[in-house]
Amino acid sequence: MAKRFQTYFGVPIPPFKEQKYGSGSTTIRFVITGKIPSKKNNTMAVTIRSDAKYHLGKVAKNGMVSLKDATNAINKVHSKIRGNQEYQKWVKDWKPKILEQMHTWVDRLGEKGLIFPLSRATMSVRFYFNNNYLTDTINKSQSVQDLLVDCKILKDDNYNVLNPIHYASANYKDELVDSICFISLTFKL
Repeated sequence: MAKRFQTYFGVPIPPFKEQKYGSGSTTIRFVITGKIPSKKNNTMAVTIRSDAKYHLGKVAKNGMVSLKDATNAINKVHSKIRGNQEYQKWVKDWKPKILEQMHTWVDRLGEKGLIFPLSRATMSVRFYFNNNYLTDTINKSQSVQDLLVDCKILKDDNYNVLNPIHYASANYKDELVDSICFISLTFKL
């Protein structure tokens, strides 16, 4: 018997197509400690002038350029968005540590069929914050997901690969020296 749609605020909501892994599923875990920078914060626009400088060097005669050449040089100037450098450093520092944890799981479960990157999994992330600072859990989660994709633990972080996702955060100010991010990935071998 088909489940019925329920209506909320005039919108019919269909029954959700929930995926269940059931028997034969396995959970592996990863741990990140310390501050997790948000990837999207602190991006910076940078002016790229190299093409303009090259053009001026080519057309300058006795150190002088025409108005037309100066205008052409100005038109060669463009901007570029530079990513968060703190995030980039964090990825560089944590990538080898996550890869080391990944190899531990390969050693344990490789013979049972564990192959990275995972093409379908559920994810649960718990953030144990060591301070009173109110943190945007979603921004931190995006950084974690992107790190897992960069390390080839996950094929991608779209809903076809990673679904469902559960996040939880709590304050452990007087209990922890460093913040902890505890990641659980569940999938079928």
